[in-house]
Amino acid sequence: MDSNNKRTGSLISIQDSLVKARFLGEVIMGETAEISVDGKLLQAEVLQIIPDHTNANAGIVEMQVFEDLTGAQIGDLVEFKGTPLSVLLGPGLLTSIWDGLQNPLYKLGEQNAYLVPGMKAPALDEEKLWDFTPSVKVGDILSGGDAIGSVPEGKLLHKILVPFSFGKCKVESIINKNSVNITQEVAVVSDEHKNKHVLKLVFQQPVKSPIPFKERAIPSQTISTGVRVIDLLAPVGYGGTVGNPGPFGAGKTVLQHSLCKYALADIIIMAACGERAGEAVEVFKDFAELDDPTTGESLMNRMCIFGNTSSMPVAAREASVFIALTVGEYYRYQGYNVILLADSTSRWAQALRERSGRQGDIPGPEAFPMDIPDQIKGMYQRAGADVATGGSLTFIGTVSPAGGNFQEPVTQATMDATGGFWGLSQDRADAKKYPAIDPLAYTTSVYDSFISWNDRNKMLQILQEANGIDQTISTIGLKKVPVEKYVLYQKGQTIDFCVMQQDAFHELDACTRPERLTVINQAVQKLIDNPIEFSQNGMEDEELKEMVKAKFDELRQWWKDWNSSAYDEEQIALLPQQIEQFILQEEYAL
Repeated sequence: MDSNNKRTGSLISIQDSLVKARFLGEVIMGETAEISVDGKLLQAEVLQIIPDHTNANAGIVEMQVFEDLTGAQIGDLVEFKGTPLSVLLGPGLLTSIWDGLQNPLYKLGEQNAYLVPGMKAPALDEEKLWDFTPSVKVGDILSGGDAIGSVPEGKLLHKILVPFSFGKCKVESIINKNSVNITQEVAVVSDEHKNKHVLKLVFQQPVKSPIPFKERAIPSQTISTGVRVIDLLAPVGYGGTVGNPGPFGAGKTVLQHSLCKYALADIIIMAACGERAGEAVEVFKDFAELDDPTTGESLMNRMCIFGNTSSMPVAAREASVFIALTVGEYYRYQGYNVILLADSTSRWAQALRERSGRQGDIPGPEAFPMDIPDQIKGMYQRAGADVATGGSLTFIGTVSPAGGNFQEPVTQATMDATGGFWGLSQDRADAKKYPAIDPLAYTTSVYDSFISWNDRNKMLQILQEANGIDQTISTIGLKKVPVEKYVLYQKGQTIDFCVMQQDAFHELDACTRPERLTVINQAVQKLIDNPIEFSQNGMEDEELKEMVKAKFDELRQWWKDWNSSAYDEEQIALLPQQIEQFILQEEYAL
């Protein structure tokens, strides 16, 4: 401890992003620290405290450093800050793009064209004025999480809350309706010990301490994602959890971009956790230029992005996910439906593996920490719906298993921890099928949603049967397949091609809402339930099968054109009619 009563120490060991420091006095587990390296202050977190066997009055801390340690030397000064890793919560979170430590990337870009260690900038704009309207008066008794007022944030009403760490407190003073920035005082409260605390529009919240639910509820309302294969077969409810594994190049990022644009939610949070820098930059550029299809305004008005790329230190990957989770919990507490998209949780788990290896922990399968399943469960358990506030936090995490191996530890732990599973298929991706979600490799915790459970099962059954027939054809040839089975196979192929696949770049086909989905399901059920009799007219089986394929090819082409051209109700209503005419083999306008 130095002469200014700061708690300090000095580095005694450096191992990439894991360091050890000797200290005198007291250090708190989980608190943050700043390491002085060539005049730069690098942020770190205390992981472990152990005794110093060479000095009874000292101790040794093990810390992970969130920034590049190039230039660090033994003896460099460490200052312990006394606070855990935290995120700044308040108005201005939406439209922001940060790194993994909530430093705004565009503000950092104004300081230097390149991100260098030690760069810092205020997490939220300190000059912008917000129109504050009080909702309490002097003498009111409050507690942590209660609102003292509100400010407009875009189209949302942003409640200004008492920090969640506060107990019962009394309002001593509060400003009248006024325009203030986040550095100005808006209220003063006194706690049970008569200590006074100044409240502003913002406060710090530890990221590893979940923001509590008022009244947790089982997710009951289904999210319209606009993606047909999800909304029909693998729906997710507001407050649900989904694991989205797939090999590299299978379309996980494109699917997440589609969810950002079309999923019906108040707020979208995107955590690019260890994502490739090129893809992250593409997100930053594209999303700033895109319009929200539901409002016509900029898509960023309902979004915030954490861009912790693969070129940044691995320790910051863990921080970025927890910071994004805490922001999501904050808006859920405000009563909003939030979707958190984390891409990719595999790289977050790899960061834990690296840290665990450097600490000398006993490795689990594939060298991941032994408790990786518990850590993954703990992360997904922070999602959920709050019936008291009306808000929800839905967590959709992509997984990038090496070689597409779904048996590896992170994928298996994610499957155990989540209520939904959207498995991406390399074969479907190679066949240019989007989305590449395998209709035969999914799970969902939602029962009846936009279509009934029974309709969903019938759809799944015919897809499974068609897949089995396809394998038979590949193995022993088409000749051995009876005509009636071949017709069933063609039905499955039609549902796969026309319903399970869609064009992510077409303004109409990219997004299918529940009303249109209902019409599509009517057509699908007609096709499944009704036998189709093709007149043989003396043809051999092979010729008949060729004719059946030609008929179904015509239907598939018409249906595909309908997907991208049926805008009004009259055009939409044509689909079940055309399927009925096809079943009866009447003359119809294909």
